[in-house]
Amino acid sequence: MPENAEVLSVEFKINLLKPANTDKLIAVGKVLQSGKKLTICEGYMYDQTEERLIAKMTATMIAIVP
Repeated sequence: MPENAEVLSVEFKINLLKPANTDKLIAVGKVLQSGKKLTICEGYMYDQTEERLIAKMTATMIAIVP
């Protein structure tokens, strides 16, 4: 997103898959598709060993550029 843009959430979907019974969580995010206004993102939350997927998120963001 441009540095001067306001970023708003259009839609979130979160799947909570397992309880987080760990001392450390690792979050990984990536952009699936970036357009002029809308950006589709995914996020994953793992336990500290990155072997157990705890949660998954899909989000649509919009950039408002003045």
